[in-house]
Amino acid sequence: MLKREDILARIPHQGASCLLDTCSAWSDVALCAHTAAHLHPDNPLRHAGRLGVLVGAEMAMQAAALHGALTGRAMARTGGYLAALRDLLSSTDRLDCAAYGLLQIDVLREQMDSAGMVYGFTIRSQPGNILLQGRGTVMFRRSTAEKEGLE
Repeated sequence: MLKREDILARIPHQGASCLLDTCSAWSDVALCAHTAAHLHPDNPLRHAGRLGVLVGAEMAMQAAALHGALTGRAMARTGGYLAALRDLLSSTDRLDCAAYGLLQIDVLREQMDSAGMVYGFTIRSQPGNILLQGRGTVMFRRSTAEKEGLE
């Protein structure tokens, strides 16, 4: 079990921008994290007093970044950025509902090569309802040496 301080030590998202509270399990291809960040009134991704459901995709991609750091993948060394979201299915328009309780974020690495990774993700409420699912493509930043053709 990883606590928030363990997560902060592994991903670039810091302070209130880190949307993960704990990580309960991971393997070479999957990770399960939890958060209550959707209930914080000072969540930096709130807009007009609401937290839209697409913030769940940011939570999932932070979980993907944590997974990369924990499994020693290139993303942890070179950094990455979200290039695309696909196949999004949502059962709600907002996440800031107290009835959802602690959110569970499951990510599964579906594909990886030298250019990036594709992660499938599911965000569930504490009662187990699927709130958002989809796929995110993370592209790696190339190192200076790679850009210059030295690697």
